[in-house]
Amino acid sequence: MIILKNAYILTFNKNLDFGRYSVLINDNKITDIADSTPKGASKVDKWIELHSSNCEIVDCTMKLIMPPLVNSCQKSEGSLLHYLLKRRHYEKAEEDICTDLIFNYIYQDLPSETTQTDLANIYDYSFNRALKSGVEYINEFSLRKDTNHFNPVTNAFKKTGQKITLCYPIKQDINLIRDFKYLNPSYYLTQENLLTVYDISNITELRSHNLKNLFLEAAVNKEITEKFKQTFHKSLIALLDEYQLINSNTSLINPLYLEYSDLKIITERKANIIICPRDLSYFSNRYFPIDDYIGHGIKFSIGTGWLGEDLLKEVRLFRNKYKELNISSIDLLYSITKIPHELYFNFDQSGDQAYGIDINKPADMIFIDLNDLRFQFFPEEFSFESVCDFIIDNLTSFNVSDVMTGGMFTLKNNKPANSNENEVITRVNVTRNRLYKTGKYDELKKRKQAKENSDKLDMGSRSDDEIKLFSEKTDEVTDIEATEEFRIKTKLPVFRQKAVPGQRSLFEQIEQSSIILSDELCDTPELNLLITDPDASKQVEDDIIQASAIDETIIRRLGSEKKAEKDTKHLKSESKVELPKNVKLKFGDD
Repeated sequence: MIILKNAYILTFNKNLDFGRYSVLINDNKITDIADSTPKGASKVDKWIELHSSNCEIVDCTMKLIMPPLVNSCQKSEGSLLHYLLKRRHYEKAEEDICTDLIFNYIYQDLPSETTQTDLANIYDYSFNRALKSGVEYINEFSLRKDTNHFNPVTNAFKKTGQKITLCYPIKQDINLIRDFKYLNPSYYLTQENLLTVYDISNITELRSHNLKNLFLEAAVNKEITEKFKQTFHKSLIALLDEYQLINSNTSLINPLYLEYSDLKIITERKANIIICPRDLSYFSNRYFPIDDYIGHGIKFSIGTGWLGEDLLKEVRLFRNKYKELNISSIDLLYSITKIPHELYFNFDQSGDQAYGIDINKPADMIFIDLNDLRFQFFPEEFSFESVCDFIIDNLTSFNVSDVMTGGMFTLKNNKPANSNENEVITRVNVTRNRLYKTGKYDELKKRKQAKENSDKLDMGSRSDDEIKLFSEKTDEVTDIEATEEFRIKTKLPVFRQKAVPGQRSLFEQIEQSSIILSDELCDTPELNLLITDPDASKQVEDDIIQASAIDETIIRRLGSEKKAEKDTKHLKSESKVELPKNVKLKFGDD
């Protein structure tokens, strides 16, 4: 039995009460509440008198108590990779090599013992961090399609005492749902471009076997959304609605490319929206139409997603980004407390009575330390709304000092009750180093830095001759490599064209003669005679002897032709008649 004495309590009950109260907890429920009036003080004294022997009294004078936070979308598998994941984009997610290598390691179908250890470290770290942040209810999302992470998840949340819903692409096996019912499994649909009608039929069957919630991380990529519409001739929302899969238990995560007809279906079926503000900031440049959802009365909740670490910071980021909408602090605080609890963790179907601080409700609450000089709280005249303003404006996870789950402290004085915090940090650092090594983070980082340095080089001060010299040197190296690549390694026969007598002069024939290769060797470079084999050189000698004989024949023939020409000239000179100098020829004489 525990008595929480004289605390500031934000009740979240029907009357939205706020004030100083004392709370009596027996087992796992709140059995009585006393206000700060004299009548209430006497009631507290009576509790102490009756239960002093077996009662723990906690002075909460400088504590603000409220119901625990609810994370609508937590992705523990990315909890160690925030700075790497910031490079991703909904439209171009395939460009991030580092995280792709890491996820291939995490999501392998047959994980090794080391991988199983890493999964255990990841979930231990993520769940303990969420506990210290005041998060007691978690929608845990995983991209795994097997059950290898079930045991690590089970061990993690049993230590922290949190309540979870495990959302992942479940294999179409009804027995799987029965065996892991304690995980409250839910179907998580992503990558709608891989969806088939067969898959939709299986989801419908799972719904008929008490699979309550359906989460759709769809319509976040324009190209995939358009491709789906071309394939099925309708949007994903319209297709699922035909199978009666869009209802109050259906939630869409960061839907960016919904059409007006989709919005109408969501409104009529009372489906919900989950918003991850930091993911939207880094993964998309498109404006998220939250004003349309609010205008149509669609319920929304806020989660951390891949990049968020502190749920209260996510709410503040969301408020600042959409400040022109003037969303009240009560609605913002409800988006991480009451609304997601009703949607995803109201297993007893008791409506509003399942959440809040009131008699006969579960003793689940978080304690905010007000002793810090940087976090002063003067609430004597505060209303419920003004306290919500204060929390949204100032509160972070570092102000949460204690967490009570089911009437027991799972976090007390910033220390987890069932985990060694130093051991968790040591183990997760080993896993983090292994993941970064698996993703070749250091290597890719150096390459990226080298590329950035080369891009920053100022070539304006370089002359054209210097740039040309560098280019010529590069070409020379390339030519040498090309020459080495095409070096002749076989012996090839050589054929020489035979000379035809009287066709050309002797010198023309020698200078212009060329080697004729066979058709199959036309593409082969010419062969140097110095490295020709002996058989080929013998054939060349025969050709030379034959060519010399032909040359002698030509020379003799040319000599005889010149002699005959000389004799002809001599005969002509002898037959010529000489006339006397005083004789003149008349016109017509021969």
